[in-house]
Amino acid sequence: MRNITILSAALAAASPLAAQNAFYPLPGSADVTSATEATTPFEAPIGVTQTLITDRNTLMAQGLPATANNWDMVAFSPDSRFIFVPCENFGGGGGVFRYDTLTGDWVEIFIGNGLGVGTRHTDPGTFDHATDETAANDPCTWTPWGTIIFGEETTGGRFFECTNPLDPTGPFHVVWHDSIPSVRHEGMRIDSQGTLYYIDESNSGCIYKFVPTTYGDLSAGQSFVLSVDAYANDPNAVPSENFDSASNRLTTRAGQATWVPLTDANNQPLTPTSPFTYVTFTAGQLAADEVFGTPFGRPEDLDIGRLANGNEVVYVALTSENRVLSIELQSATTCMVRDFCNYDTINLATGVDVNPTQSDPFTSPGADPDDNFDDPDNLTIGPDGAVYILEDETPGDIWKAVDVDGDGVAEHMAIFLSLATTGSEPTGLIFDPNDPYRAICCIQHPASGNDALWSFETRPFPGADLDLTIETGVDAVPSKGPGEFLRNPKAFQTVSVRVDSPAGSLYGQPYAAMFQLFDTGVGQPLFLPPLWLNPFAPSFPLIGGFTGQFAYALPYGGGSAAVIVPPGLQGLSVMVQAVAVGVGGELVLTDGVELQF
Repeated sequence: MRNITILSAALAAASPLAAQNAFYPLPGSADVTSATEATTPFEAPIGVTQTLITDRNTLMAQGLPATANNWDMVAFSPDSRFIFVPCENFGGGGGVFRYDTLTGDWVEIFIGNGLGVGTRHTDPGTFDHATDETAANDPCTWTPWGTIIFGEETTGGRFFECTNPLDPTGPFHVVWHDSIPSVRHEGMRIDSQGTLYYIDESNSGCIYKFVPTTYGDLSAGQSFVLSVDAYANDPNAVPSENFDSASNRLTTRAGQATWVPLTDANNQPLTPTSPFTYVTFTAGQLAADEVFGTPFGRPEDLDIGRLANGNEVVYVALTSENRVLSIELQSATTCMVRDFCNYDTINLATGVDVNPTQSDPFTSPGADPDDNFDDPDNLTIGPDGAVYILEDETPGDIWKAVDVDGDGVAEHMAIFLSLATTGSEPTGLIFDPNDPYRAICCIQHPASGNDALWSFETRPFPGADLDLTIETGVDAVPSKGPGEFLRNPKAFQTVSVRVDSPAGSLYGQPYAAMFQLFDTGVGQPLFLPPLWLNPFAPSFPLIGGFTGQFAYALPYGGGSAAVIVPPGLQGLSVMVQAVAVGVGGELVLTDGVELQF
């Protein structure tokens, strides 16, 4: 870093101290206020831009029913044009509508008649979504076969599928799948084999899967419930009681587990209680109790990823326990249940537990949970493989949990975004399928009543999107992802940089990682993105050789370097960017990373 020291001496006199803004990880929760609700409702890291997509007041002025409130876990269409918004109105009249991001228009997919939850049809044979009631539609998910699925998070909850969600104006074909047991639906996702995973949101809630007879057809198949082996074999276990009952506190609810069938291959019940009674009571939960389905504390959302060993993994948020599970799918009938993160996971911002007041799933998080990890509700997997976890809180923090070695247990987590809006919670964070560094999120039930949908642009210095990546770390393993394109290293901390070619096409090719100093207060002049280095200012090699010389070839597995930050750089920034020469002689550029001192 000798070059940085020399240049900093020349620029320091003319460099005003930059305003101290928040970098990832955020140091704590936002202060609750309504003042920023319409402009910047989230506290976000520098470089992350938040933009309003639409809000409830705007759409009600265009005719959206007032009962279409409590916007929740949204879904994208594959082309990112349409957003499907479920409305978690527990009193009835909720449902799902589709919003067109290109035109600003919306259309009802299924909106209840508003006559009350008790009027919902109990017989699939008489169901007609055009006239029926619905309640507490919480989740919505796009399926691999081009439909949307959604369900009711209430007693006797029903499971629906719209088979033509992209029809320009409808009528829409909504099917009630009475092949799916009656539970309080929230999270629902589909794995690579077409198996559906879902939960029952209660304090004696279980985790379920449905294996279709035919891929893409949810009308026929077999139903299962998750049962942790140690729990099922424990004489203290009482599956019908809450997870934290006196008896269940004595049991183990992690480790090797089995998917226990609730039905046979033709979906005929194997339990004394049929899981297929709807509206009047939650029959799926009663059936699960009869086969020792393991109870958890309000399982809510889930998502599906993949571990380093190649196995798929289901992440499940347990709101009442302040835990997120990772369920490694080992075979058709077996899995391994672990704590992916919990109250004892290390907060990257503080170096201590994310909730120092809690040490087990049964302890209250404390009277003042702000800045602590509390009430995990929704979650989603980001483009960087991190799991983003949303709190059911005001202020509502969105945590980023990182599993560095891909073993199903996060090494650390930290606050990525924090929602400040009075009376609200963040819901439905999801990443754009065509722009993995763009995410959207709902503001649900704010004190104003104006539910809203916001987007986040998290990649301030985009590169060429080719087979060359750059990762950085400050006293940490290099990484990249939302919020990680601006770093804030201090004097004497170690900045590590890693350049790689994930597909291997640039191994053995000439490359360099360059850096360039600039005044933070002025900003880096834009020249010709994706080139973020100013060709009219000095640049210096960090790894490899000077641009144009390329004395070094990118080694197999990538190249890396680590430097210690010298003192005296306040008010300055460094832009770091890697460049390689492709096999055809073309220049390949990574994203830029700003180190702001």
